[in-house]
Amino acid sequence: MTDPNWLLVTTAKESKRALSAARVKSILKGADLDAQLAAFARRGYHFERTDSNGLRIVAWPRRLFAEEIACGLGTETVGRRIEVHWKVPSTNDLARAQAARGREGTVVFTEEQTAGRGRFGRVWRAGKFSSLLFSSALLSPGGTVGTEGLMLAGAVAAAEAIRETSSLDAQIRWPNDVVVEEHKVCGVLVESLSAADGDRWLVVGTGVNVNADEDSFAGELRNIAGSLSMFAGREIDRALLAREILRRLDFWWEVLKAGDTTRLGGKWRWLSSILGKFITVKSGGRKHFGRVVDLDAHFGLVLQMSGGGTRVFEPSKTTLLHE
Repeated sequence: MTDPNWLLVTTAKESKRALSAARVKSILKGADLDAQLAAFARRGYHFERTDSNGLRIVAWPRRLFAEEIACGLGTETVGRRIEVHWKVPSTNDLARAQAARGREGTVVFTEEQTAGRGRFGRVWRAGKFSSLLFSSALLSPGGTVGTEGLMLAGAVAAAEAIRETSSLDAQIRWPNDVVVEEHKVCGVLVESLSAADGDRWLVVGTGVNVNADEDSFAGELRNIAGSLSMFAGREIDRALLAREILRRLDFWWEVLKAGDTTRLGGKWRWLSSILGKFITVKSGGRKHFGRVVDLDAHFGLVLQMSGGGTRVFEPSKTTLLHE
């Protein structure tokens, strides 16, 4: 059976136009085109031939293939190894296991998750094929990159990728949510575990509501959550979005390791949905009201309080209230 050349799929999708006959020939490097098309058809990918003997991809499967996500990804660390599972309790747990084996850059995807979790033990539920559910294992040398910085980087990466692939105005609602039209479409969770020589493993879990329909957000959820397809008015290619998030996450991971939190903070400010606004947060069992004036990538959200002074709220101990 012919092994498919996944570069044919990724190039066809990312080019957003038909591939010329010369481009197809350069990709296949002498491989039989009909055999390649048959191999992809068995997996649910279908191409049509153009008048100039080129190719255009016209359909692809609902499921994710690790080979497609990995092909030509071009990242330094994130995505060195990619797994796709049908159903798991938690991708964060599997990524932690990969971290324990020293497999930095491993990214674990699943089509269905039975025990996904968010901040403060909240549950993340998603129907099969409707979302992106994945976790990445990263090694922080000397523990220099903390959970707060990586959580911001994960949110920035997701927001940037959503903007790029769907043209939606994705913004970040501190500390870990990505929103479209004030509805949550993505959440990020970072967990850590010790490693040798003072290093720390960080596992960043990402959940994106991609193609869920409105019925998936019943009751109170309808007012606070949604999916990308609901706002875009069309189905979003999950594999393309996954590749773009991994690329952006890899970029921001390198920025964090270089200690450039100023650059990350600047991008957060540009993408923030709350900067300059008056908000209410809950911390230490009490509610606090103030105007968002800044963000510190290490320490948290900076609020200007009614008395005129400022106060910093740590992400791990603070919840943004929707009032």
